Amino acid sequence: MSSKLLKSYEGKLIFLYGNPNKTIEEILEKLFQSSSDNWSKDYVKLIHALKEVKLWYQKIEKLNFLSLSTFLKFYQLFQKDIYQKNDKYVLDCLKLDATKKLKDMNEAEKERIYFLLLYQLDLKIYVFQEPFLHQSDSEVHSMLKLIYEKIKKHQIVFLTSRYQIDRMEQMVTDVLIVSDHKIKFDSVSKICHYNYSLVHLKGKNYKKLKLSIKNIILKEQTDDEIIFLYCGKFQELFQVLQSVELDDVSIRKQTLEEVLQAKMYDK
Repeated sequence: MSSKLLKSYEGKLIFLYGNPNKTIEEILEKLFQSSSDNWSKDYVKLIHALKEVKLWYQKIEKLNFLSLSTFLKFYQLFQKDIYQKNDKYVLDCLKLDATKKLKDMNEAEKERIYFLLLYQLDLKIYVFQEPFLHQSDSEVHSMLKLIYEKIKKHQIVFLTSRYQIDRMEQMVTDVLIVSDHKIKFDSVSKICHYNYSLVHLKGKNYKKLKLSIKNIILKEQTDDEIIFLYCGKFQELFQVLQSVELDDVSIRKQTLEEVLQAKMYDK
């Protein structure tokens, strides 16, 4: 790839997170415009592919009397310049029966067809939107196996999700945040919750503790309760909390979704 920006994304499974009120095309446009690198050819090809896949996916309802194999033949015909022919292997991985009629496919199977339509195109960049929404763990494993084959070839794979961020955080290695204020790319381990716990203390005695607890980021505070992010060894925090009686104490890991929502609007 000619772009230095895209080079930094190669070989990684990346969670792409943007403003939930924007379309994926708008988020990609913001990312494209943020760079002076020359990746316009890859960007245009990707946008065109996403548009075509959506159009063909919508045709499933009108052409539901066709078998999947016949439907794919039509799709290949219109995408012949970039369609990769080894789809039998991919169909087997996705547990899709090519002889089955589209009208007999369930929601999870149709979701995997959508995945297939994009996966089989020869692109430098792939964006799979909400790919695992109705998939079992076994099906997700098969889809990830295919995705990693793209990554091994130095292609770039972005995953997006609004409804399964907690599931995504178990599989992605990096996060790319695209907002109106900034573009931030970092590893999951650096960006968030593996380093932070969300701590809620209630009771007027918490004020005696506040100066004793190091490495905190204050979130909310009133006369009798405090909520903060703690970055440090849990045992050290536990020892400090034991030194003062409190009305209520709750500690949990900060989720990836909480981190992303907070970072989205940081300037």
